[in-house]
Amino acid sequence: MAGGPRIRIKVESPTSKFYTEVRGNSTVKELMKIIIKVWGDEYMSVYHKSTKMKSDQPLSAYHIKDGSIVKIKIFAEPPDEPPQRPTWTRQPLASGHST
Repeated sequence: MAGGPRIRIKVESPTSKFYTEVRGNSTVKELMKIIIKVWGDEYMSVYHKSTKMKSDQPLSAYHIKDGSIVKIKIFAEPPDEPPQRPTWTRQPLASGHST
């Protein structure tokens, strides 16, 4: 079978869950595309057995097999961006004197 056998994975978040099937040689990124289609959330981290999965890796790198459970942590904002902080600039005090 081209692409390897299909495996069934349970995808869980703190508030929901669903099952999906993927090819055994699929990447984490391909699984994430399915999750985005189902839940619509793009900012997420994917974990298997407490290990954060990297999107460019095949599922097999994390020993994902038929019946595995993948856990999702969803973010309201992109997790890679540092929080916005106000920027303070030092400005000279107005002295009332012109030079």
